[in-house]
This record gives sequence, C-alpha cells and structure tokens, in this order.
Amino acid sequence: MNTLRGLFAGCMVATMLSFAAPSTAEAGCFGLLGRCCPPVDCCEPCEPPPVAVTWCVKDPCTCCTYEVTACVPACCGDAAPTLVCCRSGLFGRKVLTYAFADCDHTVDVVITAHGRTIVRD
Repeated sequence: MNTLRGLFAGCMVATMLSFAAPSTAEAGCFGLLGRCCPPVDCCEPCEPPPVAVTWCVKDPCTCCTYEVTACVPACCGDAAPTLVCCRSGLFGRKVLTYAFADCDHTVDVVITAHGRTIVRD
C-alpha cells in the first residue's frame, strides 16, 4: 500500500511540474530567459475631468434670481449657458433647461415652490 501511495504521489508531482514549466516560446514573455515582451500601448488619451460652472438663473414667474452651480464637461467650461426650455413640473415646480452650445450639453434646473433650486447635470 505504501508503494502505491508513493507511486501515485510521484505521478502527481511530475504532472504538476509539466504544467508549471513554460515552453521556450512562452519563457521569454514570463521573463524566465531575461527577455520581456514589448510594452503595449493600450490606454487611450483620458478626457479632462468635469468642471463646475456657476451662473444666475431667473425664475420666469417671480423674477427672482438664483445662483446655481453645475458640473459640466471640461469643453463646456468657457461656454455661457442659454435657456432653451421652461416647463411646469410636479408640485408647483418649474423646470428650466439650459444648453451649452459649444459642446451640446444640457442641464436642468428645477425651482421648487419654496424657492429651492435643484440642478440635474
């Protein structure tokens, strides 16, 4: 029984070593022969992070002005937002849609019945 166990263990070790040893073609990529694979440029240029833009919003019904801040793509940072649409929302809210012409980005500004502003980037 001991001889059979030793034979089985020896076969298992030999099998594991045959799978663990890379072939000569693969050895260069794993650095075992002192050679390395050339670096692969897989990264695309990163976009700049969004920027915060602040502007004044005028409530069309009460003529009150509110200062709002929205995060927009960096390409829109220098553009001035223009009012595109104004519609009524739920619970007496007003939804104002502003567009940044240079980058085709829109932002919704919600003015609640109590004068609170909510910015939807």
